Amino acid sequence: MTELRIWTARHTIRVTAPPKRVYEAVANVDRWPALVGTLNAVEHLGFDGACERVRFAKRVDGVDHDLTMVRELNPRRLRVRFRQVNVVPPVVSMGGIWLVLPKGTGSTVVIDHYYRVLDDCPVAAAGVEADLAEESTSMLAALRDAMEFHDLLGQTYR
Repeated sequence: MTELRIWTARHTIRVTAPPKRVYEAVANVDRWPALVGTLNAVEHLGFDGACERVRFAKRVDGVDHDLTMVRELNPRRLRVRFRQVNVVPPVVSMGGIWLVLPKGTGSTVVIDHYYRVLDDCPVAAAGVEADLAEESTSMLAALRDAMEFHDLLGQTYR
């Protein structure tokens, strides 16, 4: 049996806020509904000492979806690894990493995704990439706005 190709996508944004504070906003999923317009609720399903399991309730195009992720938080490296537990075809598997990198007096935030699609279909992979680009760009812009301009996350960051 042939191994499916791993497709990748990277999205970045510059934020004029300290890296530690940006990381805290990324790591704290309880405040994500304020950032992600399609996200309705977050439920913590467990923590094994290294990884947390989280369920996100989303509404996309009028349809409710549940998305379960396993997340590994690394505050020392300002990194959050994630793996999606329940995928919907054409996706076969998906995971990635959030990176918060010091950049001058601010930060660069990176979301890397890796995924596999049924039959290595390039059309399906392009569709997944388009969806990731739309959602990641929106999330990163909302994160930047929350950190720089608003108190959307219920905290003061400056």
